[in-house]
Amino acid sequence: VDQFGIANDSDVDQDGAFNVSDTDQIGLANESDVTQAGILNGSSVLQIGAFNSSDVDQTGILNGSSVTQLGFGNSSDVDQLGIANSSDVDQIGIGNDSDVDQTGLANASSVLQIGLGNESDVDQTGAFNSSTVNQFGIGNTSDVDQLGLGNSSLVNQAGIGNNSYVGQLGLGNASAVNQLGLANNSAVFQIGAFNTSLVNQTGALNQNLVIQTGLGHNNVVNQVGIGNVNIDVQSN
Repeated sequence: VDQFGIANDSDVDQDGAFNVSDTDQIGLANESDVTQAGILNGSSVLQIGAFNSSDVDQTGILNGSSVTQLGFGNSSDVDQLGIANSSDVDQIGIGNDSDVDQTGLANASSVLQIGLGNESDVDQTGAFNSSTVNQFGIGNTSDVDQLGLGNSSLVNQAGIGNNSYVGQLGLGNASAVNQLGLANNSAVFQIGAFNTSLVNQTGALNQNLVIQTGLGHNNVVNQVGIGNVNIDVQSN
């Protein structure tokens, strides 16, 4: 643990064998809490700025977490339980918030937030699920929930006040959401196996809902402009 500045606080608790923690904090009143139990878990935390907070809790074997926060008042919470789960959180700006919860085997999450007041919530349970969230701008929100085996989600948001929800349950489902603009909203629900969804929204106040249940459905949505509305429902 290395700390430079004023009133920075770091707490590291490790139980087990061969766990590794590296915490570096520079600035004012940054706070880091790392708890690891098990074997060969690894945590890296770098915080530069003021009033940033990071909480990492890992239990199991070979879990890995990396948190980098630059700015003011950013917050990250990572909870991992199982084997070989990995989380990477990078936040630059003011008041960005990331929450990652992973349970199982070899789930992977990557979160990048640059701007003001962006929020990301990733929950993955199962094995070999993957989530990538990239947010640039002000007040964008992303929520990803995945349960099962080999599901994947990609969310890209740039602008102000865009909202995305992705919920996937099953095997090998894949979702990609790209939002550029102001106050676009998208919700994708996929239940089953090998369903795919691609959503592209450019503009303002576009609304999208995709629901796919069953096996092997494919859906592509492109919205450009202002106030477009789309609802797609497929099942078998």
